[in-house]
Amino acid sequence: MDRQTGHDRRRALRAAFYAMRVWRMFDTVSARMIVIILLSAGPMAMIGGLQAWYSYRHTLAAPAFRADMAVGRINLEIRHDVDHLSALLNAINLMSLDEQAIGRTLQLAQSLTGHFYPQLALLDDRGNVIVAVDNGHTLSSGGNVPAEGLPRFSGDVRVEPLDLSGPERDGRSYVRISIQTAIADTGGNAVRQGFLTAIMPLVWSRHHLQIGDPRLDFMQKDGAIDAWIVGRDHNIAPLCEDCWGMRVPPPQVLQWIHTLSPDSTTHATMSMGDASFAYGPVEGGVGALTMTRRNVAETHALVMFIIWLFVIVSLLGCGLIGVTKSANLLLIAPLRRLTTSVAQWQTSGGGFDAHSTWSMPAEIRRLANAFATATRTLARHEQRLARASVRQELLLKEMHHRVKNNLQIVASLLNLQANRIRQPEAREEFTQARDRVRALATLHRYLYADGELFSLNMEHFVSELCGQIFQAVGEGTGTRIALQINAERLEMVPDQAVPLALILTEVVSNAIKYAFPEGRHGTISVGLVKEDGHMARLWITDDGIGLSAGRRRDTEDRTGIGLQLIRGFARQLGGTLEIVEDGGTRFEMVFPLQARDDPNESRQTS
Repeated sequence: MDRQTGHDRRRALRAAFYAMRVWRMFDTVSARMIVIILLSAGPMAMIGGLQAWYSYRHTLAAPAFRADMAVGRINLEIRHDVDHLSALLNAINLMSLDEQAIGRTLQLAQSLTGHFYPQLALLDDRGNVIVAVDNGHTLSSGGNVPAEGLPRFSGDVRVEPLDLSGPERDGRSYVRISIQTAIADTGGNAVRQGFLTAIMPLVWSRHHLQIGDPRLDFMQKDGAIDAWIVGRDHNIAPLCEDCWGMRVPPPQVLQWIHTLSPDSTTHATMSMGDASFAYGPVEGGVGALTMTRRNVAETHALVMFIIWLFVIVSLLGCGLIGVTKSANLLLIAPLRRLTTSVAQWQTSGGGFDAHSTWSMPAEIRRLANAFATATRTLARHEQRLARASVRQELLLKEMHHRVKNNLQIVASLLNLQANRIRQPEAREEFTQARDRVRALATLHRYLYADGELFSLNMEHFVSELCGQIFQAVGEGTGTRIALQINAERLEMVPDQAVPLALILTEVVSNAIKYAFPEGRHGTISVGLVKEDGHMARLWITDDGIGLSAGRRRDTEDRTGIGLQLIRGFARQLGGTLEIVEDGGTRFEMVFPLQARDDPNESRQTS
């Protein structure tokens, strides 16, 4: 679970990092203006691009469309030939002729059609040839016809592909058209059933077509359309008999044709380079393959598409470059100069020079003038504040100086008064009051001397205050009682330094007076260190006789104004006071340090 949570957190941080990078890409005026231009000009460019793309796709699809239409035209023309031949056979059928007359009629029809058909024949009801008229070529398939391949009722016309085999095969595709007929005797009476059949090639020849025939379009050398007939066994032959050998489909197209079913009723198309091929079924159970190429107009349209695409991209790019350069010249460069002037004013101070010229836009000039006016006003306010700050600092120093002098006067008065008092207890009280006032005077002298009115360096203050206490009691440090100071360079606000100084005064003076009676030697140790971030620790120890013999007492068991003051000052500092008696006495207090930059922090009072 923890691993999944860590993975999700890393993924979220990675996503935020990438989002920040993307946002920084649009953090400048130039990038945002480019985005605005793209959003405004993008739809028009997209519409133009879509129109050009539609024209391009239409141009590419035009050859395939023409090839597919050519397959339909071939189918219609072959169907027309089949219908024409079927009508010819039906006309002969309606004449009720005998065998000799039918033979002469078939010869006449063959002559009128220019011997176009390989064979016109009369069959009996079993499919045996009775009379056959060919165009001079003998076909091995012109003999008997299977009876199941013939129509079985009058009026039926059967069209089927004819697969020729043998050495006579010329590569062309044929269809056989058969109708049922009645063979009459010499008197014109129908005596038995027969069949009229005709073999028609699925190729066109120039000499069989009249001038203006639309099928001539498929027979032009290097024309727009090439066509082939595809047999059921996928053999391929040109639709134009007179154009044999002109063009052959590529091998890829022949492979594609072999993948198509000969019985398929749908058309298929494919493109290769500038050529398009279409395949579809036609009359007679065979297929037609056509090929068209792009004409001059289509090639011109493709070239124009490329030109228009290049023009659109070029215009858009030129517009972006022009707008970017213009924005840099007219907007970004003045803003940079204005930013540089602000930075110089921040570092050097004084008056603000916007360097505004008439080449800047009016909005930037007004912004520069507003900055200049605001900085002049701010400079005047700063000068007044500086003078007021200097005056306030002088007043505070003078106040501390006067407070120090007044406290020293009060201490001197208390000392004079104590010398006139004969009772020891009363004199002791005056002496303690004098020491407390002197501690406060020393504190104010440090504030005035250092010039720092909001914090006090406790390292030297603790040393001087303890030495001053020794002198006031009449003990020299290092003679009978040794003094050890371990105070760090600790900054403390005056609101905490005052109660701390009074605690030091009470504890150290009591230790000098009561811990070492009858000339006993010893050591007093004072320490003030910082620990655990915003906490401080104060300890005052001595190796004297102690407050009581070998047992610990807390502050709640103490009496007297001295211990009451110590307990009250500890609460004011927000600390915990602990007194331990073990081979002497140890006062230890841990309290939080008040931050210098938070003068409004709440303080605990006793």
